[in-house]
Amino acid sequence: MATRGYNSYRGRSGGGKTGWVIVLVLVLLAAVAFLVAQRYVIYDEDGRAHFTLFQSRKETPENPIDPQDVVIEREESDNPDKPQEPAGPEDPREPAPERRDLEELHASEVEYGSLWWTPDYVLSRIDEAMVIEVKRPGGGITYGTEVQTPSGATVERGVTRGNLTTLLQSGKYTVARVCCFTDPAFARSNPAAALTTADGQLWYDAGGRVWLDPGNVDTRTYLTALCRELAELGFNEILLDEFCYPATGDLTAIDPAKTADRTAALTAFAEALRKALPEDVALSVTLRGDMGDLGGESGLTPELLGSFDRIYADGDIDMDALRSALPEDFDPAGGLVALTRNRPESGGYVLLP
Repeated sequence: MATRGYNSYRGRSGGGKTGWVIVLVLVLLAAVAFLVAQRYVIYDEDGRAHFTLFQSRKETPENPIDPQDVVIEREESDNPDKPQEPAGPEDPREPAPERRDLEELHASEVEYGSLWWTPDYVLSRIDEAMVIEVKRPGGGITYGTEVQTPSGATVERGVTRGNLTTLLQSGKYTVARVCCFTDPAFARSNPAAALTTADGQLWYDAGGRVWLDPGNVDTRTYLTALCRELAELGFNEILLDEFCYPATGDLTAIDPAKTADRTAALTAFAEALRKALPEDVALSVTLRGDMGDLGGESGLTPELLGSFDRIYADGDIDMDALRSALPEDFDPAGGLVALTRNRPESGGYVLLP
C-alpha cells in the first residue's frame, strides 16, 4: 500500500539518453567510413567516379621530368669554319630507322582502371601479351608519370606506377597505347599547340573533340617525353592512337597554316619519335574507320603506315584492301593486327575489354 506523499515513480528512464548515444556513435562511424572510402574513389578526365578496392594515394613525384628537358644530340661538323645548317630529328640527311620485323601478335587490352588493381589479379586475367592504355583521349594519364603534364590533365597517381612497373616485369610482351592528338587538356592549356580557326579559337570536330597540331613543337616535345618515359619503364612497344589529322567536322574552318602538308608533318613526327626511342622498342599506329580514306584529310598514306612496325586496324577497316595498298616490303603476318572483341581464327589481334 502506498505511503501518503509517495508513489511508485522512481525517476525518468535512461533509455532516451542511451538512444541518443547510439545515434551519435552511428553518425561518427558513418563519417569515418565516408572519409576512408575516399581513398578508394578515383575520377577520370571526364569527372566520373570509379570505386576500387586496390587504390591508395600519394603525392606528386618530387622530380618531375620537364618535356623541355627532351634534347636531341647533334653531331658536330668536321669543319668548324663551315656554317652549320640546323640539324634535328627531321634532318633529311639522316636516314630514318628501319622498320622492324615482328612476330604475329596475340594480345589483350587490360580493362579500364586496371592499374589500380593488384598486379597478380590483372595477370591472372590475361594469358598473352598486354596492351595498356597510358594516355586517354581526354589527355588523362593512367599512371604516376614524372613528365610535366598540362594543367587540367588527370594523372592517376598512387599505386598505379608501382603496379605498372610490376606488370612490365612480368615477362609478358607489353604495348603502351598513347592517344596522341585528341587532347583537350593540353589544347586548353596551350592553345598555340592546338588546331584552331583562323581567328585563333579552338577548333572542334563533329564529335566535339579538340585536336593538337601535329606540326607544333610543343605537341611533339610533350608526346616524345611521354613515349621516352614509357620505353624507359620497360614497354616493348609504343602504339600511337589517333595519330592523324581530323577527318570529320568543318575542316575548312581550321587555320590552313596548320594543315598545309599533313602527311609531311606526321611523317616528320614519326621519324623523330622513332629516333628518340631505344632501338629495341617497336613503334606502331592505329587505323580506324573514322579516319577517312588513305591519302585524304587524315594525312595517313599507305607509305606512312608502312613505315611503322605494326598497324592496328579496327573492325571498320577492309583488311584485304589495306594489305593490297601497303608497300610490298611490309610483312602483314607480323605487322597487321586486328582490334576486335572476338578472337579471330587467324592473324594478329588485340582483344578489347
